[in-house]
Amino acid sequence: MAIGLLTALFLVYQRDRIEEAQNHIENIVDYDAVLRASAFEKRSTHDAFKALKASGVTAFAIYDRTLEKANDAGEIQLLNAQDLSTNVQLYGANYKAGALYVASVPGKEGYFKEIREDLVHRLGADKVGLVNSSRGLLLELTGAPYEAFSTMKLSISRLQAQEVSNRGFNVIVRPTNFKNVTPEDTRYVFSRINDIPNVTGIVFTGKEILGAPKYLDETLKELNSRNIPLIGIEAVNQLQYDPQAGFNELAAMKGYSVGRLYTIAKDELKKITPEEASQRYYISDIERNIRFNLFPLYEDGQNNTTSLQTTINYIAESRDKLAEKGFEFGRGDVYPSYNPNPLLVVVTMVGSIALFVFVLQMLVAMRTHKQLVLFFALSLASIVVYIITSGTMITLLWALSAAVMAPVGAMIMVMDHWKSIASDTPVGPWRATGYALMYLVGAALFAAVGAMFIASMLGNTRFFMEFAIFRGVKLTFVLPIVLVAIAYLQRFPLWKGRMLNSKEEAINFVKEFLTMDVRFYVFLVVGALATVGYVFVGRSGHTAGVPVPAAELMLRRFLENTLYARPREKEFIIGHPAFMLATFAFLRKWPLVIHFILTIAGVIGIASMVETFCHLRTPVMMSIMRGVDGLWIGAILGVVAILAARFLIYVAQWYQQREVNHE
Repeated sequence: MAIGLLTALFLVYQRDRIEEAQNHIENIVDYDAVLRASAFEKRSTHDAFKALKASGVTAFAIYDRTLEKANDAGEIQLLNAQDLSTNVQLYGANYKAGALYVASVPGKEGYFKEIREDLVHRLGADKVGLVNSSRGLLLELTGAPYEAFSTMKLSISRLQAQEVSNRGFNVIVRPTNFKNVTPEDTRYVFSRINDIPNVTGIVFTGKEILGAPKYLDETLKELNSRNIPLIGIEAVNQLQYDPQAGFNELAAMKGYSVGRLYTIAKDELKKITPEEASQRYYISDIERNIRFNLFPLYEDGQNNTTSLQTTINYIAESRDKLAEKGFEFGRGDVYPSYNPNPLLVVVTMVGSIALFVFVLQMLVAMRTHKQLVLFFALSLASIVVYIITSGTMITLLWALSAAVMAPVGAMIMVMDHWKSIASDTPVGPWRATGYALMYLVGAALFAAVGAMFIASMLGNTRFFMEFAIFRGVKLTFVLPIVLVAIAYLQRFPLWKGRMLNSKEEAINFVKEFLTMDVRFYVFLVVGALATVGYVFVGRSGHTAGVPVPAAELMLRRFLENTLYARPREKEFIIGHPAFMLATFAFLRKWPLVIHFILTIAGVIGIASMVETFCHLRTPVMMSIMRGVDGLWIGAILGVVAILAARFLIYVAQWYQQREVNHE
């Protein structure tokens, strides 16, 4: 275990160095959306872009152009047959009913040329007519409704990309895939950004990425030749990515060295305040390895400001919070393709196996030679599996073991030490409080061994970017409670004054438990415990579960903005104070059933500290500080809880004495 811990600490140090280096964030806004919003501003477009840059925007996203967008931007003019019959004269041709005509705009001829190229590439030259008119050359489109042509995706505009670059911003490209895509289609899209400076990322739009499903290698080749990072959009549930066909495959080709982008859906943005929106971006960046922020624009202004100014304000607020954390802004950092030294991972894995055997023998009595045989057998089998496979599944298994066994081992060692210092007389209250604090810190330090095993064995880019995630998070909360309850019954005479420290006692316990008489109030107690368990498990893990009350959200926001890392409520409000009360209860000779309940509640905080490290997308230093912050706050609240309990006991004793004197 000690050797495994040393290698784990070294790997954690390496991981921290890599995570600390990724401190540049790209703040992105939709270019077309800004142009539309600025049309309703009193200030000029130039001043609007200047204000956006001052707020922290570093890049603009440009999407595949449509005829409708180009028309709204004044780059072309869309005409139908009725428009032509009244305003434009055709030379050598007749108007076609239902046709859509595209005319150039003086000074914007370059856009007309680009759009003609896009239409020919998408539809074929035979479907894009060219007619002379009093307005000059017109493109004539037939065979589909007006709306179909006007909203059809064309391609990235080179001129628009150049405009963004000329304004001093980086360019984020957002192309869509072609139907029946060919390698020529892929090369066509990338040709539009040839020699454009500061193209700092590509985020594919739609249900599949460019080149999927057959020509991902062509897309990879084009990306690598231009050194353009691949960026994925974080899923709405904040777990992994929005599903796009071909994305995971392309990410694997790049060694999972991809960017991770966070955005808020427009419908969701309508429901929240600018302050809440900025807080979400802040938390996403510091906790989930987000280095690309795509800020949607508010459709309606708030606090007596325009929609664009409201957007500028919440971007600036987010930027300021992140700057206080030491982040810088510009080209977003992308994690390198990192895998720790396999030999060190194996040594750490063997350390986790040692932890498993060490704790197992506390629950199931084993002679020393049996422990050694089990340890070497598991180690040999795991090393063979690690060599034969990629290593992910076997390291996941032993990471799960560490997440369960570390808090269980910590609690059992504390229980054993409780028994070793037990006496017939209660320990003084202040001395008992000191013991409570000492045991809490000791248990946390032992549990940290398991945390380091997890953080190091799974500390690679695949987990950082959530292409692989820790499985079994719910188990890391439930199993420690079950195992500690069993260990408690083995060590303390809770059940009818007996300890269940033999096979026969355990069998008798099961028989007696299943056949005992149950009163109605027991169902109420079980129902209450089931509700607590549902909330406890439902609020844990990667995915959303039980909703969070508004008051708790306010507390979370306060802690997020005050501390280095927001500690978990289950640690500093429930687990750690209960742990300290459990020690106090034992040393002060409180009823055993109270001690049992407090001990089980105390497991929650210790297990939660280890489970924090199962979220590999969170930087390891933040996970460490989250545990430290939860520990010292929980210790303070634990002392307060002990003082409150002492006060209540004093009041109860005073009241009883008063009743005796009265009689």
